[in-house]
Amino acid sequence: MRGFWLAVGLVAGAALAALTACGSGSSKPKTSDPTPVCDGTCPVAPGCPALPCPAPPPPPPPPVDPPAEVGGFTFYGEAQGLTAEVSDASADEGGNVYVAGGSALFVKRRDDRDFVRVDPAAAGLTANCHDPAEIAVEAPQSPAAVCPIISVAGAAAGAAVVGYRGVGSDYDYDAEWARRSGGADVVAFDGTKVTLRRHVFIASPPGVICEHWDNSNYPQVPWNSVCGETWSDSTWVSGRRGKGRVVHRIVVNHDAGRALSQGDVYLGSSHAVLSILAAHPEQRGWLDYIKGDAAFADSFAVFEHEHPAITGSDGRFLTGESTGLALDPVANVPWFSNEVRTASLPDYATMNRPSWNGWWGSMAPPTPHATFFGGDPADDTYWDNVSGLTFCDDGTLWVASAGKGIARVTIDRAKTVSDPANAFSVQRIDLPAGTGNQASAIACDPSDGSIWVGFGWGGFGRYKDGAWLASGTVPQGAPKMAWNPVRSIQLDRWASPRIVYIAHGPSLKYGPGGVTVYAGP
Repeated sequence: MRGFWLAVGLVAGAALAALTACGSGSSKPKTSDPTPVCDGTCPVAPGCPALPCPAPPPPPPPPVDPPAEVGGFTFYGEAQGLTAEVSDASADEGGNVYVAGGSALFVKRRDDRDFVRVDPAAAGLTANCHDPAEIAVEAPQSPAAVCPIISVAGAAAGAAVVGYRGVGSDYDYDAEWARRSGGADVVAFDGTKVTLRRHVFIASPPGVICEHWDNSNYPQVPWNSVCGETWSDSTWVSGRRGKGRVVHRIVVNHDAGRALSQGDVYLGSSHAVLSILAAHPEQRGWLDYIKGDAAFADSFAVFEHEHPAITGSDGRFLTGESTGLALDPVANVPWFSNEVRTASLPDYATMNRPSWNGWWGSMAPPTPHATFFGGDPADDTYWDNVSGLTFCDDGTLWVASAGKGIARVTIDRAKTVSDPANAFSVQRIDLPAGTGNQASAIACDPSDGSIWVGFGWGGFGRYKDGAWLASGTVPQGAPKMAWNPVRSIQLDRWASPRIVYIAHGPSLKYGPGGVTVYAGP
C-alpha cells in the first residue's frame, strides 16, 4: 500500500507542475502593473515622488481595565493606563483632572471614567531636556525631549500648569541648555485635546538681579542702585537662570474675590523655593525686564525666586529645595518651605509688582525664619524636614514633616514681622502607629475642615477633632497601589461633593504608583 500512494503522489505532482508552467491553462499574456497616479496629494501613491505629508494619527489607545472601587474609594493604576511613576494629580475649576506621570501627562473630564494619555508632540509640550549625561556639553548630541512631568495644578476651567524635572539642580556652570531645561508649561484642555499656551522660564533677564551692590563711586545714590558686577557671567550681566528648573509643586490662586491675583501661579522648585507667574501683568503695571531679549521671552511676568535659607555654622548657604507651598486665604500671602525653614512673602499682597531689581518685599518671619516642630530657628543644625503645607479656609496652617508628624499652626499675622517669636501657636500631632511619624503630603478638606495626610511609608489617613478617622484610611481589599507612599493630595473643591485626589509614587514593595479618588463624606 505504501508504494501505491507514493506512485499516486508522484503523478499528481507532475500534473500540478505542468499546469503551473502553462499558466494554469490560460494563454492570456500577463499584464504589467498600472502606472501610478501622482497628483501631489497625501498619502503618496507607490512609485510617486515623496511629499512632506503629516504623520498618520496615532493608533487608538489599548483598552484598559475599569478602576477598582472599594469602600467608597476609586483606584487608578497601570491597569487603567497610567504610568508607574505617578507624582501628582489635580483638578481644574471645571472638574477636568490632570495626572503627572513622569514620562507622560494624563487627563480626563470629571465625569469620564478613563484617563487619556496626552501626545506631547501634538500638544506642543516644551521639549528642552537632553541626555543628563551631557549636562556639561554645550552642544548635546542627544535629541531634545520633553522633561519628566512631576507636578501639576488645575487652574481655571480648561487650564492647568505642568511642572517638569529639568536636568541638574541649580549649578551655575552647567551647560546653558541644562540651565534652561525644565520649568513649567501652561496648557489648555477643551475636553478632547491639550494644547500649549505658554512656557514658563523661571529666570531673571540681565540688568535685574545684582548680588554685589557697590555705590562707592556714586555715594549720592542708594547703595542698592549701582551694581558692582562687571564680569560676563554675573547675574547682572548675563541674567540668572537654572534655579527653578525642577518644579516640585504648583499652587494656583483661585480666589475670585481678589481679581488682581486670581489666576496667579506659585511654583516651588529646586533652589527656587518660591517663584510666581503673574496672571494679570498689565493690570499690575509689570515692568519690562526683558527689553527685547528673545532669550528671556518666556520669563515674562515671572518673579524669579525667593527661599527661606539660613547660613550654616560651616559657612554653607542652606537653600534646600521646595518641600511645601500654600496660599494663606485670609491674607492672600504665599507660604513656602524647604527642608530647613518656612517663610511667607507678605508684601506680595500689598505691592502690585516686584521692584526694578526683582524684589517683592522681605520674607516673614525674617531670618532665621520659622520652625514648627520644637527646634530653635537660629540653630542651623536643626531642620523641620517639612514635607507639605496646607491652609484651611479659616486661615489655620497645617504642616507635614518627614519624621515629626504634623502640626496645627495658628498665626498672628501682625507679629510675623514685628515679633516672630510669638507669632505662632503650635499644636504638634503624631501620626498613627506604624507610620514612623513620616508625613509626606497634607491637605485641608473644605467640606468639614478635616486633614488628609499622606504617609511616607505608604497609605494615608484623615484627622479631625483630635482623632484619626476610620473612614479616611486605605480600605480593606484596596489594590496594593494604595499602600504606596503618597506624593501629593489635592482636592476638587468645585465638585459637589468635593473630590479628593491622592497621588501615590511607586515602591519596591507594592510596585507601580497610581491615583486614589474619594468623593464620599
